[in-house]
Amino acid sequence: MNFINHQNCGQIIFTQKLFNKTKQLGSGRRKFIYSKKHYINPFFQHRKVLDLNRVRLSNKNKLIIFAVIIVISILVWLLFFSTLFKIKTIEISGANGNMSGEIESIARGLTENRLIGKNNLLLYNKSDLNEILNEKYYLDNLIIQRKLFHTLTINLREKQPTAVWREDEQYYYIDCDGNIINQTDPLNINNQSYPLIENLTTIKIDGRKANINKEAIDYILNLFNEFKGKKYNFEIERFIIDKDVNTVKMAILSGPKIYFNIKMSAVEQTAKLDLIIKNNLKNDVKTIKEYVDLRYANNVYMK
Repeated sequence: MNFINHQNCGQIIFTQKLFNKTKQLGSGRRKFIYSKKHYINPFFQHRKVLDLNRVRLSNKNKLIIFAVIIVISILVWLLFFSTLFKIKTIEISGANGNMSGEIESIARGLTENRLIGKNNLLLYNKSDLNEILNEKYYLDNLIIQRKLFHTLTINLREKQPTAVWREDEQYYYIDCDGNIINQTDPLNINNQSYPLIENLTTIKIDGRKANINKEAIDYILNLFNEFKGKKYNFEIERFIIDKDVNTVKMAILSGPKIYFNIKMSAVEQTAKLDLIIKNNLKNDVKTIKEYVDLRYANNVYMK
């Protein structure tokens, strides 16, 4: 007689069915059936978003780098190979014909001597030109500008000459402080415009400074303005600075030299000379062969 436990009946039947099913699939082999459902891991989902953003940023960076390379290439071409900024014209104002030609030659020389940016307006070194021109000429003002696309402008103003300095047969324009402005051709000198001062001392031009101080120059200018109009029936040839201290000698053309003391009033010494010419020399100072010395207050020496 078979006894069946009803409580375990369902379990025994299920086990039997499962056994039979397993047996049908093959002895000793199991086959697993997987679900078709898709599972999402919330931790990996955020990582995928970050990877996509990185790809987008990487592409954007590549575009930026490419654009920068293109821009740099264009700039290099414009600056070093293109004729867009080639210097074709140099405009100079404030200089005479000879000086203007010299300045243009100097400016163009700087464009040809460059290895990089040769003859390029944007790369032109204005500082070098400024330094060269100020060393060569005594300038009161100098402005160098670029004018697109092919023009370099140079605007300058020289120090105004006060006198002509003669030294060792060379002639120079000087300003009121005795600074050398530039050398000049004696044929271009107008003796009616500037006094000619000859240096007979052993001290020569030092750098750009002549051996004369402002006091002596001002004194010479006063004498020049007083006598230049042939007011006293003679013409000034030149003024002389020599070893005699505080002394300016005015050489009369085809006549004597007149000695002045720059520490004494020019007006008083001029009045003394005028009196001597009228009373003693019959209005002709050329009757004196060598000199008239006015340097002493109470005496006049003539030879």
